[in-house]
Amino acid sequence: MFIGRQADLMSFEEDYQSSRSEFLVLYGRRRIGKSTLLEKFAGGKPCFFFQAGKEKKNKQLKRFNTELAQALGNPPLIGKLKLTEWNEALLVLEQNISVLLKTKGGKKAVVIFDEFQWMCEGSPELLSDLQRYWDKRWKTRGDLFLILCGSSTSFMVGEVLSKKSPLFGRRTRSVHLDPFELKEVRRFFPHKSLKEIVETYAVAGGIPKYLEVLRNNKSLYQGLMKEAFSKNGYFFKETDFVLGEQLKETEQYYRVLSVLSQHPLEIVNLEKSTHIGAGQLAYYLERLQQLGFVRRLIPFGSNRSTKKVRYQLKDYFLRFYFDFVAPLQKNLPLKNNPSFNDIAGSRWPPFIGKTFELICADHARHIAQTLGFNHVKEVGSYWQKATKRKKGVQIDLIIECDNNILLLCECKWSSQASGKDALHELQNRIRLFPNLRQQTIIPVLISAGGFSREIKKERSVEQLDLTSLI
Repeated sequence: MFIGRQADLMSFEEDYQSSRSEFLVLYGRRRIGKSTLLEKFAGGKPCFFFQAGKEKKNKQLKRFNTELAQALGNPPLIGKLKLTEWNEALLVLEQNISVLLKTKGGKKAVVIFDEFQWMCEGSPELLSDLQRYWDKRWKTRGDLFLILCGSSTSFMVGEVLSKKSPLFGRRTRSVHLDPFELKEVRRFFPHKSLKEIVETYAVAGGIPKYLEVLRNNKSLYQGLMKEAFSKNGYFFKETDFVLGEQLKETEQYYRVLSVLSQHPLEIVNLEKSTHIGAGQLAYYLERLQQLGFVRRLIPFGSNRSTKKVRYQLKDYFLRFYFDFVAPLQKNLPLKNNPSFNDIAGSRWPPFIGKTFELICADHARHIAQTLGFNHVKEVGSYWQKATKRKKGVQIDLIIECDNNILLLCECKWSSQASGKDALHELQNRIRLFPNLRQQTIIPVLISAGGFSREIKKERSVEQLDLTSLI
């Protein structure tokens, strides 16, 4: 079952129907569904889909030649060629684009190089080879749709899209594939409650492959026991692949991510907790931001150059991993067939609670639209440490909309209905918020457990349950 990505498919199809040759660069983290999306798009079209692997160049070229011959209907001469360089492979491809078009008929021949970073491993000249072929031969053909796809975000951004790349300025479209939102996740689990869908999102984020793995189990807890809390489970060593594919010095990155999994930290405190020097730590944080694992936070309304900076682990799976799986790996083997409660127990509700705030922030536009605001200008949070003159305050989520409006939100994860205490807590925090631009503030309570009768009668605060996120 193919879920979501309709906007991407429509934009790809528009490009396919254009009168010019197209050059798409598609990238995103491991397991995000890039290959599945491209297979869906290319279905029924004349296509050569080459997925690179961690092989030496001579083996890749041999497989390239074999698979190209298969795509062309196995002409005898192609299969017997012995390629030694990527430039030769591109020439053979160039000579057979018209043949590829005839295999199924269509507006353009689709050529996909998947896991492109592995094609370039040990062959940096491939980038320049592709530049020459695109500039001198392919750009003006009008019947070619070239797609470079990769799961190494650092490579695709730094070596393919950046100004230093030979391919800079050549692509006609670039797409960073994002995780699914809750509305797509709900389609994976049409019979589950909204509560369990949110809990699933707190573990897997919107990563399609992770959702597929969990979908094969009767419940989330059963799935985690089998796939995360077992040494043979799919998720047990997944972080090694996620980080190892993108980063060197993984031990240092593990240390940074492990500390950030507990709560956002300023770099000074992060330095103390990790025992990594500030300069080296700044480099690690920059790389983790580029990969989308970590986000940089400043108090809402602050100048961008402020020193009040915190760093937050934003990747849902990594947050789950460092809270539950990493500690479990140190305590193997487990005894007495433990249950989910034995392993996660009392730590599960607090984990979901703090992750729920992040989920709300990532679905801020849905929240705003539910309240009738269609344009969101900025999403953030606010914090102020207690001093001799000021009280400390923390506001989970601030959504700035048009017309000078701020939605100040309190996010509550509980099976219990939120009552007067939650309202008073939010009102107190709003009083401590320095509304420097004198914007109109709308208090918003987001409660997974719904609201008490008292609160339902209250007109001074907007009240949203889980349906506002989907």
